[in-house]
Amino acid sequence: MANVTPTTAAVMIAEEWTKEIEKPYYNALYFLDRVKRRDSLVSGGGDTLHIPFLSTYNARDKVAGTAVTYDANTETEITMTINKHKYLAFILEDIVKVQSNYDLAAAYRGAQREALARAADTDVASLHASAGTNIAAGATIDDADMIAVALALDVANVPMSNRTGIVNAYAVSDLRNVNKYTTYDQTGEKGVATRENPMIARVYGFDLFTSNNIVTTGAGTVTDHNLFFHRDAISFAEQLKPTYKAEDSADFIGLKMVLHTIYGLAVERATSLVDLERTRTA
Repeated sequence: MANVTPTTAAVMIAEEWTKEIEKPYYNALYFLDRVKRRDSLVSGGGDTLHIPFLSTYNARDKVAGTAVTYDANTETEITMTINKHKYLAFILEDIVKVQSNYDLAAAYRGAQREALARAADTDVASLHASAGTNIAAGATIDDADMIAVALALDVANVPMSNRTGIVNAYAVSDLRNVNKYTTYDQTGEKGVATRENPMIARVYGFDLFTSNNIVTTGAGTVTDHNLFFHRDAISFAEQLKPTYKAEDSADFIGLKMVLHTIYGLAVERATSLVDLERTRTA
């Protein structure tokens, strides 16, 4: 006896599509919100920003009957080059726009915005190579490593305010195991380990943020560069905010879509930047 099955009647079975387009889970981005912004200083053009840096001077003992000594150090500067020009471009052919039931132009514009924001965030994270202090935590970050991070900034006279730590999921997993950060008998806060917000909001004066957008180097055994810094450690200057350009293309019969931005960045105070390195097998 022959049966009517989904295979034999496949052309009779309708298919449905969702009304919305699903998006990837993007990396959380925090670096640009936690560094010093100098956007207004480059809005008028130019490709270089000069930041004068005053020396530290010491008081002298006055000896009666002798003239004072006049100090005049040669002052230094920090130079920021505005040399990052990032973009993401698509050509959306008319046939796709006509035949698709989705607002594809809007969907791809969203992808452009996320890509440019992540690129700038990654460039800031890549400044780990200019950190004044590198702390090798090994395969697990523990309380001693966190104390060492805080000490590195304390001995450099870094202000206690506006300190930030941005760590990835592996580092957060390590910190979850430090009881003094999470348990009630240590913190006096009920449910610290399970609350919806990051379970470790502050440790030793740092506002902690979890982001998998930190930089990882190496192959096989890799190093995650978790960064701890004061706001003044890094400067970022956006000369052209993400700007959208579009034009109809006669040769491709479609819409050309480009989003681009121009910016620069620099480490101003290396002693205010600590690279907490954690190793793992990729």
